[in-house]
This record gives sequence, structure tokens and C-alpha cells, in this order.
Amino acid sequence: MKRYNGSKHIILCLAIFLFVTVLAANQVSAAEKVQLERTIQGAKCSHYKVKCYNDDNHIALEPDFVLVMPNGEYYFMPNLPRDVKTRHAYEKVRIHGELQKQELWVDKLVDLDESGSKAKTTWDWTDRLEIWEAE
Repeated sequence: MKRYNGSKHIILCLAIFLFVTVLAANQVSAAEKVQLERTIQGAKCSHYKVKCYNDDNHIALEPDFVLVMPNGEYYFMPNLPRDVKTRHAYEKVRIHGELQKQELWVDKLVDLDESGSKAKTTWDWTDRLEIWEAE
């Protein structure tokens, strides 16, 4: 009768665990600080590449909004509240934040006029942090 040698299985499990950990570590990319000037549009319209309309009905039915680049790429803004996205839908904005894959973590949103000469900060993440720290 052959005896069970558990040490080989433990070593094999550790090797697999280390291999998976190294693969996962290589997949994580560091966030890149960016400043982008573009338009916020509906996520469905951007994904399916159809014309979006700037009307109350369309905005109400749109599940999320994204920052759309000229080449058609778009970035989700998960930490930006929906009401801020809808208020700025189909308007040109400047976003300061961290870009990681297809997510843009917004630090600051700045309203721009059509000419780009006037700018007004309308949402700032540091203001939200102060609220949480005060409570």
C-alpha cells in the first residue's frame, strides 16, 4: 500500500498560487493623472454609436453617462454623481482626474463655454472629502 505524500500537493498549490498572483499583479495598471476637455454623453449612445439627443426624455432614460473622446473612446466616471452627469450632459467640460483603463476617477469637473475662454469649477472631490471628515 502506497502512503500519501501531502507535501507534493502543498508545493503544487503554492506554485499555482504564486503564478496566479504574478499574473494578477501584471494586470493592474497604475492610474494616470489626466486633464481632458470633452463632452459628456449617454453611455448607451456612445457604446452603440448612435446619435444622442439632448432632451429631458432621453436623459431620464439613459442609465449612465460617459466622457467621449474624438476617436470614439469613452470613459465611465464612477465617482461622479448621476445628477452632476445629467446636469452637464451634452456640454463641453474639462475633467481633472485619474484614468485607469476605461474608468476616469474625477477629482474636479470644470464647465467650459463654447469658446473655451470661460471656465467654472462646478464639482470638486475635495469638497466631498471635507464633508465626510467633518461628520
